[in-house]
Amino acid sequence: MKHHLTAVSALALGLAAAPTLAQDIPATEFNVVGSIGILSMYQDMEQPFWSETIVEATDGAITANIRPFNELGFDGGELFSLVSNGTVQMAHQVLAYTSGSVPMNEATDLVGVVADVEAVHQAAMAFRDTHTAFLAENHGIQLLGYGTYQSQVVYCRDEFTSLTDLEGRQVRASGASQQVFLEHIGASPIGMAFGEVPTAMANGTIDCAITGALSGYLAEWHQPANYISAIPINHGVIAHIANLDWWNSIDPAAQEAISTGLAELETEMFTLAATETADGLSCNTGGECAYGDAASMTLVPASDADMALMAEAATEAVLPAYRDRCGDECATAWNETIGAAMGFEIQ
Repeated sequence: MKHHLTAVSALALGLAAAPTLAQDIPATEFNVVGSIGILSMYQDMEQPFWSETIVEATDGAITANIRPFNELGFDGGELFSLVSNGTVQMAHQVLAYTSGSVPMNEATDLVGVVADVEAVHQAAMAFRDTHTAFLAENHGIQLLGYGTYQSQVVYCRDEFTSLTDLEGRQVRASGASQQVFLEHIGASPIGMAFGEVPTAMANGTIDCAITGALSGYLAEWHQPANYISAIPINHGVIAHIANLDWWNSIDPAAQEAISTGLAELETEMFTLAATETADGLSCNTGGECAYGDAASMTLVPASDADMALMAEAATEAVLPAYRDRCGDECATAWNETIGAAMGFEIQ
């Protein structure tokens, strides 16, 4: 994982060149809840940033205590409300986990709209100002940036050759738009925590599950699953969020150092996610694998019919359902930002 270390080193150099001088920053200590602890998002990006990069860049003025949400006994979705009410000062929130209670949080990563990691970042950049204002005004949260997992792909225990073969199957989904998509193609979406999937697939509770190409490999989903599709269902956007009252209470110099660092971390996260999609597919299907022994899953190639189905689902099901969940004002904001950038429109 040499490229991961290079990314962290580059981030440290960027922070060191930031305009705020370390001696201008008062001692600032706080807690951060990270994403899933066994995955590269946490291990190679979040944890080194808070434990090493920001500390070194500020000569120890800023110290953050970070733990992944799964080690703290959380399912992940509750972090948003805990940051909102000030129980947690900062978190890296997987936005799909909050799509049921806060539909606007899923805006940047709707199924069928964003075809690759670059498009997800483009959508996030288009929506950033709207999302920042919404979170501050409605939830007391300061948005400090985004990140993303790799492309979210389908793992199945039993053979399938196209997305239409998922009809009638029980499929683990995270996020409302994944659920809408699965219902559109005749599958049954099942809500389930990430760590519960391998056992549930092995014992027949579910037939398939959607997650990141590399994330699933690292969590050993290839043990019960035998087939994997390369089609990006969506991605898995993360938001770097802070309690707004707490954020406004810390020194502006500390705010600048954290904001600058997280902006650079965002770039590194999206860069890493693009390479990890290919890495994950290779690791799962017997190719080169820098993360361990390659698994022997069967790759289900994307077909023109599958891609057409994704586009149809976006237009006929995912976007109308998003409007119904989020409201007309929200849909208008989406059309003017992400829709305009991606070439889609919610009718």
